[in-house]
Amino acid sequence: MKKIIILAGIFLLTSCSAHSPFIAKNTANVTTVSQNKYPAHSNKVLLTPQTLPESDKIEVLETIEVGKVWYGSSKKVASSLAERARAIGADAVVDYKTWNQPSGFSWFAPHGSGKAIKILDKSSVDLSALIGEWQ
Repeated sequence: MKKIIILAGIFLLTSCSAHSPFIAKNTANVTTVSQNKYPAHSNKVLLTPQTLPESDKIEVLETIEVGKVWYGSSKKVASSLAERARAIGADAVVDYKTWNQPSGFSWFAPHGSGKAIKILDKSSVDLSALIGEWQ
């Protein structure tokens, strides 16, 4: 009976996480929001925890979730998010957040998520006014 209670507790805890704790390799899950395609680029992208007002002329391209399987810093997550954003032609990642959780072979692996956006009218958005980091 005690084993069943422990297993049920583990199941409940792992089912609450954003990423499966049973991943065996670094992952990047994406949910495509826009059907428009933009060319990849090598420019830096802004990762910001802020959201942009709906009045700004932007397009959400994808929601990106990144999970690492080994211990490390959130800088690896930021790098993965920025790499994916550049690959789809995004200018920034908004609603950016990182956290640590059990994953694969570690008890404290970095994970992160955000929305990759394309700025349609560069004059309508001042990225320098936002808090964040350029990657």
